[in-house]
Amino acid sequence: MLRDPYVFDFLNLPNQHLLESDLEQGVLDNLQSFLLELGKGFAFVARQQRIRTEDQDFYIDLVFYNFKLKCFLLIDCLT
Repeated sequence: MLRDPYVFDFLNLPNQHLLESDLEQGVLDNLQSFLLELGKGFAFVARQQRIRTEDQDFYIDLVFYNFKLKCFLLIDCLT
């Protein structure tokens, strides 16, 4: 059960047992609209971006950059 559920109706994906990869692909398929929803200045940077620490690797699902704020927006879908 999700603690704070999100509604992804804009992706037109089936509601039953949504996989992380389906969600990620849905966002990428609708990337232009998604960026417009985020606001001005956002650019898509990467998907499945690896971040390495001394003893572990992490993979960030989606990475965006905001040129106006000069910062990254990291989206990681928890499963």
